[in-house]
Amino acid sequence: MAHSSQDFVAAVLREFPELREDLTESGGLPHHEVGEFAAFTQAAKGRGDLGTYERCVTLVDGIYAGADAALAAAIRGSYLEHLDFEGSRGPAAWQLMPPRLQAAWNQVSAENRRLMALPQKSAKPQQGTKPQQPKGKHKRETPRRHRRR
Repeated sequence: MAHSSQDFVAAVLREFPELREDLTESGGLPHHEVGEFAAFTQAAKGRGDLGTYERCVTLVDGIYAGADAALAAAIRGSYLEHLDFEGSRGPAAWQLMPPRLQAAWNQVSAENRRLMALPQKSAKPQQGTKPQQPKGKHKRETPRRHRRR
């Protein structure tokens, strides 16, 4: 049986019961719950608590291995995407991350770089707003009327 977001929350709370309030405030939304845990993981790295960081990524690795499609997407988009390996603790944090999560992080990162390299479409005006006229081209306020002579 695949792991669901409920399984994720239960596993996190078994390991880190102090996160109960943060996870319950997420309203049962998987991406928010996973994102809260990503922030907790990243904060552990930031304060140099690599023991907690390792417990976090090991827990996520075990869940990710058997995650259902929705939870796997939440882990890729709301957990891995929010971990960084910059700064003095970055290389040590990377070494603590299990190989499966390293591979998934690399895939997410490569996809983000590919998407950022695509040409960006200009933003469509929001409904109810007037589109901006290109500079140098002025639209006449009133149509030109032909007069008889």
